Amino acid sequence: ETEQLCCKMEETYYLQDGYIEEDSDEDYTYGEVTVDGSLLSSGEEDLETALQNVQAVAQPAVDVPTAELTTTTHHPEVVEDFVRNFLVRMELVHTAQCFQAEWYELAQSGRLKGHQTEQLPDIYSQQRQLEGVVEGLREELHGYQEAARIAKEKYVRLKKERDYHRMHHRRVLQEKARLLADIKRMKQHFSTYEPMLQELQHKYEAVTKEKMLASLERDRALSEVGCLQSTLQSVQQQESQPASTGKGPAKPSSQHRQDKVEGPREKGRAGLLHQHTQSAELPAEPGNPYRHGTMPVCAHLTRTGGLQQSHTIQAHDFAISCLCLHPSKAVLVTGSDDHTWKMWALPNGELLMTGQGHADWLARVDFHPSGSRLATASGDGTVKVWDFARGECTLTFSDHQQPVWGCGWHWSGDCLASGGMDHCCKVWDAHRGQCLASLRGHADSINAVSFLPFSNTICSCSADKTLSLWDARTGLCVQTYYGHQQACSDVASTLQGFDLYSSDCFGTVLHWDVRTHSLKDKWDFGPHAVNALAPDPAGAILACAGGDGMLKLVETTTAKVWSLSGHTHACQAVSFSSHADTLFSTDSSGAVILWQ
Repeated sequence: ETEQLCCKMEETYYLQDGYIEEDSDEDYTYGEVTVDGSLLSSGEEDLETALQNVQAVAQPAVDVPTAELTTTTHHPEVVEDFVRNFLVRMELVHTAQCFQAEWYELAQSGRLKGHQTEQLPDIYSQQRQLEGVVEGLREELHGYQEAARIAKEKYVRLKKERDYHRMHHRRVLQEKARLLADIKRMKQHFSTYEPMLQELQHKYEAVTKEKMLASLERDRALSEVGCLQSTLQSVQQQESQPASTGKGPAKPSSQHRQDKVEGPREKGRAGLLHQHTQSAELPAEPGNPYRHGTMPVCAHLTRTGGLQQSHTIQAHDFAISCLCLHPSKAVLVTGSDDHTWKMWALPNGELLMTGQGHADWLARVDFHPSGSRLATASGDGTVKVWDFARGECTLTFSDHQQPVWGCGWHWSGDCLASGGMDHCCKVWDAHRGQCLASLRGHADSINAVSFLPFSNTICSCSADKTLSLWDARTGLCVQTYYGHQQACSDVASTLQGFDLYSSDCFGTVLHWDVRTHSLKDKWDFGPHAVNALAPDPAGAILACAGGDGMLKLVETTTAKVWSLSGHTHACQAVSFSSHADTLFSTDSSGAVILWQ
């Protein structure tokens, strides 16, 4: 019985009263049997026949419908089955076992009364069944209520989103109308400049024509001068014949003749000689001390887990286009599109100094090797030198005709190189404020320029897809590297000076060997541009600032690449600390992130 209770926990049992009839003649109903009269005599009648006749007269036969005997419409339960079903339904198995054992003992001992074993009305069973139905309906109702609540929340959320998109759509329409009005106004404004531009174009063509005519006239004049010189020499030879007698005019000196006949060609050669004389003031290369020492390796290779984002400095309200670290102090300088540069104390990010003076965005900042001055290149076409001791700008170089993209100090600190959109790289005397040389050869904008460490060689990269190495003493291009398919955006050298890294606006980074002038490796991080490059002091890791806001760390020996995510806008500049334990990066939101 216990096993049946455990196996049929959810079933309901009904017990009906039944009796087992014994083989007895007391309650047996005898039917009438017709006896042939010939078998019995008319005067004889046995006892059994008489009793049957009396019972037949006293108890007439009652017809019971067959449907009532075969159809059962009620299923009453006895008390013990009701209790047992209740315990099974509640999963009280041990209690049901105890009840079954005690009930059986009571039944066997005869201590149960008649009213204790009577049947219960069907209303209890029906009530229990109805309770189960009600419970199921309640669960369904709860499910429907939950679904209705979720649908209501979704409806409210969709309604809010609809209202937000409607408001955004209205704002977009307003901005569109304003932009259309601005475009219309700009077209009208531009139409007023068209006659002036045409006039300037005509003037340019006229000046070009005059220049060509002047060049032809100059060549003609030089030929005439040559003829006059030959005529003069013949006359002098004729006059020199009576010179032996001590008579005649004195022969002019060679210096006097040179001064008299010096033309444009001789003046150009003299100017070039004077330029080279000034450039010869650059000191001789002392030898790179980093080529023989052991430099610190980037902490990304030595620290467990690599570089992680430490903290962020919100330095500017506009994009930060460049940064530079002090050569000996924990100081950082950032240059921004807000026309200013700022100096920050590390690592807490305290503002130390702000420089204002440029009329346009800053493209590059670079510390003097002594750390006492700062050079800045700007979109206003100037290069400025700032003296920290005096707290002001001491020099301004304005020979560039277009925005200046890059600048870099010579290792001695005596001169400065810069390059801009005028396709020209210039070398400046940092003491006298004069231009020492103009290096021309690129066919497009020069986007970055710097001196190789402890060298008189200038490296420049250009939008003409090439890199060039220049001798600052002679002003000549000594090597040009070809390999990029798009405009070059930045170039960087290792401290040892043996390797160069260049990037372009399609995310390609090339690794060059300066000693053999050959391409060593190539990495593709496109389609977004790589805006800046920075090798660590040992040259083992190269950091690349991407236009997609990702920083790429490349192990130069194995070409293994790691990605650092933390910027929400395009990365613009990147630099390692002198101990290679911290990486600094900036983006277009004006933030500086420290990675340690």
